[in-house]
Amino acid sequence: MKNESSSILLIFLAFACPGGLGGQVEEDIPAHPRALIFGPVSVALPSVEGRVVQLEAGPLVFLAEDHTLPLVEIALALRVGSFLDPPGKVGLASLTGALVRRAGTTEIEAAELDVRIDHLGARLDSFAGITRGGASLSAPTWVLDEALELFVEILREPGFQMEQLRAAKENLRESMRRRNEDPLEILEREWEWLMFGDRHFSTLPLTLESVEAITRQDLVTHHRRHWRPEDMLVAVSGDFDRKKLIARLEELFSDWPPNDDPASGQAALAPVPWPPAGPPAGVGPGLFHVEADTPQAKVALGHRAASRLDWADPDRFALDVALEILGGTGAISRLAGRLRTAEGLVYRASAVFEVGTFWPEYFHAFFDTDSRNAARAIDLALEEIERLRTQSIHPRELEVVKQTLLSRLRLSFDTAEEISGRFAEDQLLGRPHSYWESYRKGIEQVTIDDVRRAARQFLLPDKLVFLVVGRWAELSAGEPVGESELERVTGHRVIHLPLRDPLTMKMVN
Repeated sequence: MKNESSSILLIFLAFACPGGLGGQVEEDIPAHPRALIFGPVSVALPSVEGRVVQLEAGPLVFLAEDHTLPLVEIALALRVGSFLDPPGKVGLASLTGALVRRAGTTEIEAAELDVRIDHLGARLDSFAGITRGGASLSAPTWVLDEALELFVEILREPGFQMEQLRAAKENLRESMRRRNEDPLEILEREWEWLMFGDRHFSTLPLTLESVEAITRQDLVTHHRRHWRPEDMLVAVSGDFDRKKLIARLEELFSDWPPNDDPASGQAALAPVPWPPAGPPAGVGPGLFHVEADTPQAKVALGHRAASRLDWADPDRFALDVALEILGGTGAISRLAGRLRTAEGLVYRASAVFEVGTFWPEYFHAFFDTDSRNAARAIDLALEEIERLRTQSIHPRELEVVKQTLLSRLRLSFDTAEEISGRFAEDQLLGRPHSYWESYRKGIEQVTIDDVRRAARQFLLPDKLVFLVVGRWAELSAGEPVGESELERVTGHRVIHLPLRDPLTMKMVN
């Protein structure tokens, strides 16, 4: 039936277009994709004005109506996460966030809750990460009132039932046991530790000991102290009546329990300091290797950022352009073009510069390749970084990248869900709502000289850290003694990092 429908559509187009399907002359089609010419991207950004309501019951609500489909999407966000984990109980915030939804309520068993959500044709989830947590609801318009009531009940009175807590802990144990099976996972965690150390809340590893130490009462206390309506940001989008929705939310959030610990009688805590403190500096420049039995080596290179850039700093925009040229996901990526397309050395290649939301983060380039090609791929990547730092980019290259970034900006506000969610995220992060207009203007104003200056200022070859996960015998071309090709290319003697025990995350010699 699908093929039949496609045939009907093609027939319709043939009659609807002058000259049938062959109406477009051959001369209109470029001989090569590089010859395609795109007009300037027009970006009209929505305003936050009229989209935000402060509820008397506490939450700040961002609204974006769209009556195209009879569906409502709600995303709720909080400043909760692993930065709130107490000593010895790493994972408490994330486990709490997951079980808000999965472990029933004080009145509804978990299995019955699943049935009720399914009966409504709704989707409901909850989570907590490093610096943010929250919940989401997707429901048809005709059951919105009932779905909202259930959603707020789950948020207000999660049951944290023991069967689901035990199952969640067992899932975590199994996940930890398998942590050394994926070389990419090994590379990602070791990279974070090289950049930030392993004692900051953002990198502190989950261990079997910390999981076992978490009790049900810990979940209850953490939730009651930190999942507070006055701290909640709610993004609502879709097919709703604004007046009715606001009145309903006021009603549902109005009877939240007080912020204290009933078990201990402890008084409400002071607000959590925000933003959280950043991590210390990691290691200096060097070449690091982790042994893993994989034919495709995983390679990362980069360095810590010297400072965090303000939201309106023009260097943010110049860096975005520079990194899109170096290793972005659009039509132009020098790393992918050189390492993958031209040389056939890598399977994928990318580069980003995370200037940081709360603290300075890092420049990071990544690719995976046959172990015997790793040194050559790194050498070419270093060439491309240096070329970006020292040579002017082509005007057409700059224009294409600008259009790519502006197209992404437009797509960032393409739906009602993205509009309300983006403005709520602004509030959560302390990012001014005006940032998006600043970004549009900033990208448009980036020049060729700006790109080279930003690359020279922020991409620092003498600060680079290299991390390779793979078989050292192949990475070093089997050389038993002397300097390997990897060491020659990077300019550092290799430091072999022992693989960590998956349950304790301690290094195993």
